[in-house]
Amino acid sequence: MAVLLRGRNKYEMYLVMKKNRQLQRYLPDTMMWSYENFLRMLSKYKSVVVKPNNGKQGQSIYFVDKTELNYAVYINKKRKVFENHLDVFKYIEKAAIKREFIIQQEVNLAKIGERRFDFRIIVQRETNELPWEVTGILARKGGKGYKVTNRRHHGIVLSLEDALKSMNVTDETKASKVKLVKKISLVAAETLGCSFPNQTIFGVDIGMNQNGSLYIFELNRWPLLGGFRSLEDKTQINRIMALKRKK
Repeated sequence: MAVLLRGRNKYEMYLVMKKNRQLQRYLPDTMMWSYENFLRMLSKYKSVVVKPNNGKQGQSIYFVDKTELNYAVYINKKRKVFENHLDVFKYIEKAAIKREFIIQQEVNLAKIGERRFDFRIIVQRETNELPWEVTGILARKGGKGYKVTNRRHHGIVLSLEDALKSMNVTDETKASKVKLVKKISLVAAETLGCSFPNQTIFGVDIGMNQNGSLYIFELNRWPLLGGFRSLEDKTQINRIMALKRKK
């Protein structure tokens, strides 16, 4: 029986998806924020991401990089250096006291030029009795000096076609990658759709590392559609809005 969820609790959604064997390999390691979990994650990964459990639009996201000499923390375009992990924890804990945070394995994202990019996929269904379908997909390139890719932090929206042109791989490989991105998005929506039976739209954020492996960062229950509206080709946004109006 499906676990029914409410709100935008990212960790609960992660746990539901993790139970699906088809999705496990595409989920970055994720834990709730605590001192013990922070140490566990730093012992496993050189870089981690700390972000609000119910956050949106890329706000209050901390990137922590561990080196042999120190720890660097990035938030927006700011960089702070700490000598030890305890000082890092205390720094982030000031924000975490006010709201729940999660810790996630950082994915070394592929780049377009010198800027990181990821994918935003819109998946919809007309009713909870009808199948999910991919109605939109675009790429988001991070703003200069930012690790996040959303438009709020000067990210740039690209059509899927323009993003693929930057990939130095064969057309067959590109087509295969797009097919897999869509498949993962559909399986994720089908999985969480059981926990949100009245949900008819998800925005799926998927990143690709520099080796071509794909990772689901999160699913958004109320995805912003401004990126699709900004594309010159209006086919996708028209399809998305047409299906939304059928609710």
